[in-house]
Amino acid sequence: MQSAAGCLGSERNRCNVCNIGLCPKGITSQNPKLYRRLDPDQVAQRVVDTFMAIQTEMKKIMAPLGRSQSLPIGMSDAIGINDADVAERLKIRYIC
Repeated sequence: MQSAAGCLGSERNRCNVCNIGLCPKGITSQNPKLYRRLDPDQVAQRVVDTFMAIQTEMKKIMAPLGRSQSLPIGMSDAIGINDADVAERLKIRYIC
């Protein structure tokens, strides 16, 4: 969510000002001069775009499996494994 809002931080190179309210993008700031930089409509559109991209990728993954996204993920009849011992313990289909 923060990246959709334009957060400048990253896993290794964080700006580390989230907790003191001086976020340069206005995400965690209560300062009117800073939080005016944040466009909620643009952030909302980026979040929608992210989830739509995830949905598209899920369809690409599920289609070759013969499943549609409208069916629940994790259906036990679609699970199989090529290790006989594990298949027996988990009571799922063994695939040679």
